[in-house]
Amino acid sequence: MKVIDVFVDELDLGRLGFERVEPKVAGRPAYNPSMLLKLYIYAYLNRIQSSRRIEREAQRNVELMCLTGRLMPGHKTISEFRKDNSQAIRGVCREFVVLCQRLNLFTQALVAIDGSKFKPVNNRDKNLPRAKMKRRLVDRT
Repeated sequence: MKVIDVFVDELDLGRLGFERVEPKVAGRPAYNPSMLLKLYIYAYLNRIQSSRRIEREAQRNVELMCLTGRLMPGHKTISEFRKDNSQAIRGVCREFVVLCQRLNLFTQALVAIDGSKFKPVNNRDKNLPRAKMKRRLVDRT
């Protein structure tokens, strides 16, 4: 949690393209984008995707209360933040990868993921237990 706090505080949110970084003079002040970004990153790392679930977590989770300064934005605010700042959030992800590279947290291993999808088939004719497999191998030789 503290890592998220320090990481977001060190980012230049204006340069990354976040909206409403500078508060307007008139009207009610908006939520600080850095607070909403901290909330979003925490939710992402904890596999909370729904804006309504993030809202509930901000109301009940003590870690989130500390992270957000006990502010509890509604699901619509969270959803609009995500929608309005999608490109900027991608920029934050890039910054995080660059930071990890500078700290040598990545190895040089490459991983390739293929998007192929196959229909699984596990019927009696294609499911071969070890003994049946050995018999078939012996029959072929």
